[in-house]
Amino acid sequence: MNNQMQADFRGGDLADSLYFTAQRHAREALVRKWEWYLDGTEYGLKPIDENLWETMAMIFENQQQFSARGPLEQTMTTDLVLPATYSLPIIRKIFPELFLLKIASVQPLPPESGGVGRIFYQDFQREDASDVSVTTADSDYAYNVENGVPKRLKMVITSDTLTATKDILGASWSTEVMEDARGTLGIDVEAELIDQMANEIKRELEERSLIQMVNEAGAGNVNWTHAVPAGYLPKEWYETLVHAFIDAENLIFGYRYRKADWIVAGREVTTWLMKSSDFKVEPRMREDNSPSKVGVQFIGTLNGLWDVYTSLYMTTTKALMGMYPGSQTDAGYIFAPYIPLAAMPLVYAEFMPYDDATMPGAYVNTDKWSRNVRTRNGKKMVVPEMFATITITD
Repeated sequence: MNNQMQADFRGGDLADSLYFTAQRHAREALVRKWEWYLDGTEYGLKPIDENLWETMAMIFENQQQFSARGPLEQTMTTDLVLPATYSLPIIRKIFPELFLLKIASVQPLPPESGGVGRIFYQDFQREDASDVSVTTADSDYAYNVENGVPKRLKMVITSDTLTATKDILGASWSTEVMEDARGTLGIDVEAELIDQMANEIKRELEERSLIQMVNEAGAGNVNWTHAVPAGYLPKEWYETLVHAFIDAENLIFGYRYRKADWIVAGREVTTWLMKSSDFKVEPRMREDNSPSKVGVQFIGTLNGLWDVYTSLYMTTTKALMGMYPGSQTDAGYIFAPYIPLAAMPLVYAEFMPYDDATMPGAYVNTDKWSRNVRTRNGKKMVVPEMFATITITD
């Protein structure tokens, strides 16, 4: 791998051990600082899953660092208050629903990193067998004789450098629409547009990540055809789709010595799965009225073994299978938010389209308001063998 540093933990390197201990204490302190907002019940908010508290506390902290004032501001007297007034509640609503937070290691880049930081992932190796990973089967490595010298295991923490990339969207709205919507309907047009721009950015981020995982899945692919072969009744053959997932999991197991936990499937794969007797449907909850929605949805379990999600982002005939992270460094994919959400200063003007032939993006003196919303983050596939794909063919 490019630009990587490795730290070997045989008995515990003191400097690295102190570094990771300090990082753990810092994360615990952030959870204590933001616990009131993570729980939220005192303020009538839906509590965030406690499994995400550490991650969300780090994301809130990053956001606050990029806001001029804290999240307790109640007024909107200047644009400097906007990131706290709008951004933090949107982040609290959208980020906990992101599929990436479930299947990836989330390692936020600190504000002082300048958008270029280090991510970490781990492996355990047999040092006296040419550093072969312990995920490679070997029944004799620890076998020894009386008074024999033991062979050694080591923990390898790999550090890669990651650079944050940018997503940005803009919107303009007329003063009349803003006034009429607020006066007759009680709708804040600006807030609604910021909400939707943020959600669109998060949807696209998740889509790109899923596409990357599918394209770079290193354990392999299993094909299944819905064409019924001779000797099978249609119902009998359709039940064999679960065999493809068993085979895909076996590919992952052959590399990683661990079973898969989840599946995210395209619409055609989902249709066949839901018709299978091995599929247990997740009861549908009543939809809320929030305009912010994320794209990957939990729909049930298959064979009592795997959580099943569906997404419009996936190719309809494709499914991806993988494992939930074992820890912050035990994961196949890393998501590194840097600036979770930044709503830029409000401008009293309309801006030209991005593809305008003469002045793309130029501001025009009209009775309109404009605002941009942007994020910066990094992401990287680090252990491709933790992922396999399933493809339905004709």
